[in-house]
Amino acid sequence: MIRQTKGLSTAPALAAALGMSAGLSHATPDYTEWSTPEPTVGGGCPIESRNGKFLYTASGSAGTLDIWTYRRRGSDGVFEFTDRTRADAPVNLDDADDFCPTPLKAQWLMFVSDRNVEGACGGTDLYIARYRPKGAKSSGEPENLGCAGDGPNTAGTELSPALVKTSEDTFLYFSSDVGGNQDIYRSVLLPNGRYSAGEPVSSLNTAGDDRQPNLSRDGLTIVFASDRDSGGFDVFMATRDSISSPWSEPRNLSWELDFATKTLGETRPSLSWDGQRLYYGAAGTVYLSQRRPAGNP
Repeated sequence: MIRQTKGLSTAPALAAALGMSAGLSHATPDYTEWSTPEPTVGGGCPIESRNGKFLYTASGSAGTLDIWTYRRRGSDGVFEFTDRTRADAPVNLDDADDFCPTPLKAQWLMFVSDRNVEGACGGTDLYIARYRPKGAKSSGEPENLGCAGDGPNTAGTELSPALVKTSEDTFLYFSSDVGGNQDIYRSVLLPNGRYSAGEPVSSLNTAGDDRQPNLSRDGLTIVFASDRDSGGFDVFMATRDSISSPWSEPRNLSWELDFATKTLGETRPSLSWDGQRLYYGAAGTVYLSQRRPAGNP
C-alpha cells in the first residue's frame, strides 16, 4: 500500500526555522581527551537532544526499526536516561524501518525511513517532521527531502542526516551508497527551503565504507563510522579551523583510545550540542564517552 504524504505547508517558513537551527562557526575550544566509553541504554543510532534532556535512539520493534526517546535522569554532569518511549505515527510506521533520528530546534525531527509512500525515492530516504519528544507526539505527515536532481535522496540508501548552519550556508550532511559503498555527502539549503542534490565530501571518503556523519554545532568537528582501517566499523573524528578550511586527517578514536567496543562494529557516532559528549552504538547498546573544555575542573 502506498501512502500519500503531504508537503509541509510553507517551505520558506521551514527554511527559516532550519536555517537558524545551528550556531555560526567560530573557533573550536580545546578539550580534554575522550573518556573511556560507558554503556548507557539499549539500541543504536543515538543522538542527544539540543537541550540535553532526551536521548533519541533506534531499535527493533515487531520486526522493524523504530525511533525511541529516553528522558534524562540526573544533573550536574550526570547523564543517565530512563522512561523509554516509542515515537507515535506517522514518524514510526508499523510496516517500515524508521531510524537515524536527528532532532532540530523548534520540535523538528529529521530521520531515515524506507516507508512505501508517494514521493519516496527508493531504498531509505531522508525525511523531516514535526515531533515533540515529551509525550512522543508527531504533528503532520513527514516530508521527503526530495529525490536526486531536486534533492539529496537517491534510489540507494541514505543514512544519518546532520544539519549545520555556518557563516557561509546551511548544510545537510549524510551518507549514501549511490556511488557503491557508503560515502559522506553534503547538500545545501536553497532559498526556496529545499535541499540541493548531495555532493561527496572527497576529503573524508575512502575506498572503504564511510557512513553516518554528525557535526558539531559550529561545523568544525565531524564524527562518522568507517571500516577503512580494521575491516570493522570504528568511530572516526576530523576537525577543521574554519568552514572553508580542509578537514584534518580523520582520527580512528576506537583504536587510538582503545575503546572496549572497537571489535564490535561501532555505528552512528554523534556529538552533544555542547560538544562534550560522544554517543555511538555497538552490539545493540548505546555507549557514551565524555570530555570537557581544557582547563575546566
